[in-house]
Amino acid sequence: MSAAYSGTAILPKPAPGGSVLHDRLMIPLVGSPASLAGGTALVLLRNIGAKPLRFHGELLAEGSNRSETAAHWHEIAIYRTDADHIAVALRLQRACGDDLGVHRARIFGDLDLAASWLEQFDSSGDLAADFDVADRCVSTASVTLKAAAMRERAERLDRAYRGLIGEILFRLAADF
Repeated sequence: MSAAYSGTAILPKPAPGGSVLHDRLMIPLVGSPASLAGGTALVLLRNIGAKPLRFHGELLAEGSNRSETAAHWHEIAIYRTDADHIAVALRLQRACGDDLGVHRARIFGDLDLAASWLEQFDSSGDLAADFDVADRCVSTASVTLKAAAMRERAERLDRAYRGLIGEILFRLAADF
C-alpha cells in the first residue's frame, strides 16, 4: 500500500501491512488468497464516541484535501468488506498536529448509500469556536469579527470537502 494519496499531503510510510491515514489498522490475512493478491485485510477504524469499526475488506479509494494553508482538512477512505458492503472512514484533522481529529466510520449496503451519506455530511459541523461569546471582556465588535472569520473558515472547509468527495466518487465510478 502506498503512503501517497490524492490531495496535497504525503504521509509517512506506514508499517508493513499498515496505514497511517485515519488512524486505522490494516492487517493482511496471512495465507488467504486475497492477501496474496494484495486485497483483503483486517481493518480497524476509529469511531468517535463508539467502538472501533472492525471488518475484513480491501481499500477502494482514499484521499485528503490537506493543504499547507488549511487549519482543518478531511481525510476519507472507502473500503469494500468481505460481506460486499461499503465501509467509509471520515476524519476531520487539525493542522496543529495534536491528534485530536474527529473520526467517523460507517458501513453501508452499497456505494450509493455511502455516497449519499458523504454528500449530506455537514463538513463544518465539527469546527469549534476559537472564542467565548459569554466572555464579558470581549467586545461585541470583536465577537462579530471572530464569528465572520469562523464562517469564512467553515465555507473554505466545505468547498474543499465537496471537491474531495467529488474526486473520490469520480474515481470510484469506473469500478461500479
